[in-house]
Amino acid sequence: MKLIKRFLFLFFLLILPIHVIAADFKTNYKAQYFLTQDFEKINSEVKYAINITNLNEGYYVSKFTLSFPETFSIENIKASDDSGEVIPKISTDKKNIDIELVFNNPNVSLGSQNNFYLTFNQKNLFTINGNIWEVILPVLKKESDENYQVDVILPNNTDKKISISKPAPSTISQNTITWINPKTKTIYAIFGDNQFYDLKLDYYLYNPRLTNGYFDIAFPPDMTYQKIFIKKIDPAPNMSYLDEDGNFLGRYILKPREKIKVKFNALAQIFTKPREEVKAYEFNKLKLQKRYLLSESIYWKIDDVNKYKNLQTPENIYNYLTSTFNYAYNRISKDIKRLGAEFALKNPNMAVCTEFSDSFVALSREKGIFSREIQGYGYSNDSDLRPLSLVADVLHSWPQYYDVTKNLWTSIDPTWENTSGIDYFSSFDLNHIAFVIHGRQSNYPLPAGMYKLEDTRDVIVIPTIEKPKDEINLDISTNLSDTINKNKVYKGKLKIINKSNIILYSVPIEIFSKKLQIYLSKKNIDVIAPYEEVSIDFSLNPKDTTIDEAEIIFKINNSKTLTKTVRVIDRFYLYIVVGSLFFLILLSFLVIKIRQHKI
Repeated sequence: MKLIKRFLFLFFLLILPIHVIAADFKTNYKAQYFLTQDFEKINSEVKYAINITNLNEGYYVSKFTLSFPETFSIENIKASDDSGEVIPKISTDKKNIDIELVFNNPNVSLGSQNNFYLTFNQKNLFTINGNIWEVILPVLKKESDENYQVDVILPNNTDKKISISKPAPSTISQNTITWINPKTKTIYAIFGDNQFYDLKLDYYLYNPRLTNGYFDIAFPPDMTYQKIFIKKIDPAPNMSYLDEDGNFLGRYILKPREKIKVKFNALAQIFTKPREEVKAYEFNKLKLQKRYLLSESIYWKIDDVNKYKNLQTPENIYNYLTSTFNYAYNRISKDIKRLGAEFALKNPNMAVCTEFSDSFVALSREKGIFSREIQGYGYSNDSDLRPLSLVADVLHSWPQYYDVTKNLWTSIDPTWENTSGIDYFSSFDLNHIAFVIHGRQSNYPLPAGMYKLEDTRDVIVIPTIEKPKDEINLDISTNLSDTINKNKVYKGKLKIINKSNIILYSVPIEIFSKKLQIYLSKKNIDVIAPYEEVSIDFSLNPKDTTIDEAEIIFKINNSKTLTKTVRVIDRFYLYIVVGSLFFLILLSFLVIKIRQHKI
């Protein structure tokens, strides 16, 4: 009777049993993770139950050796089989922790079963990042007739709910989440439905000219799944505006040879569900963007489109890139150059995040799919699984396509699926913070971290539990004079400056007066950025000619009001009176002159 020593290699991305004996045994696995929270850490008690059925007379499993990466930080290892306690033999090298276990009295007959149990504590498997819990669990590679179950058991006192799961759980029962026979390389899960990041960004500007000049810099924008709360911009921009893509731009006027440093401090809130007000704004904006969202650009060109005629959908293109490209870790350096789609498609082993993104945008636009590139920050605890490769403060790049069935810009990340095995097409995560949107142009505006005069660190992004609030402050003024004419339509302007800490959408405007007829050029401001100034034309005239005074109320955003009282006069009679007085004064002056002449 042959004794088989079976090895179970456990890596971060993969558990791989030796297949040479697969025909002799059937193995079912159950992994359970019992979580407890200790202040800012999550501890995991891990329990493995392995059931082995003998399928061949004369063969049985005598030993198991499990190998964990040294970074797994496991402790309190205990093991047992059906006969009782098993003393583990533990050895370590520079990379792995090996655990060897010998069964006490294994059953050896055909069809007999042996059970093996392993428990240990692990401190760093689940991580707390600001407002969320995040985990990447290894998934067992198994034979088709074997079963594998993973359970995550949350603490009884937690209010955390699973918001993102790749793949989706098989069941959720109270505080237990279960995956049965997952087909992916890993299980990626987030607990908590939104995340907050503290952003500290520095921008350096220099005017080399001998005359005044203006320079625009891009602050992190609002997006469907992102909201920016400004703490401070120092110095404040001379003006601000949103461009065609939705980028939040601040304009600074610099004197000749002047240098300035702009410090931007804000909180970014990232959501798992779309913000409806932004979704509606972007849908309306798309009507104007369509004229360039299918255009070529410097990095979005493809010579031989016929090579990719089978790629017709965003998912086709995404799968082609994740399966064809290989991430080039050796290219990561401060001097990294953006290669563009055409080069990357011809050299698929040379790709980093910009090549994945540029190739997706170029292929999508060739197929009539509206697409664009996002450059920003990808929060990552593991540069091998989720690398950052855009120059200047190690930023990240990912593409978006417009989902016409959902009327929604959808972010995907072929780079991180290629490097981690996590699905970034069917759902996203809470680790991507957008700095700029590239739709009209592939290389403008520049993201934070690329406004440099020297080699400095200009981007700091830290998860936080700080929860910001909307601080709405709209400054209202008007050029309306103190008097208006009874017999003439008065035309004026209403000036609104957004001094809030957020971008505002669909801001209603109302003007009321009981005695005047009011005409507004528009009744809503579609969007207004912090520091932005908007002017609204209005006109008014009396409802009748008998009034001599009227009160006007300007109401913005259903709350902010400005009240002004005007005198209503008949300028026709005023002109007669003034003209008569002028005539009398002139006549008196002439009479005096004539008398003086006679004397």
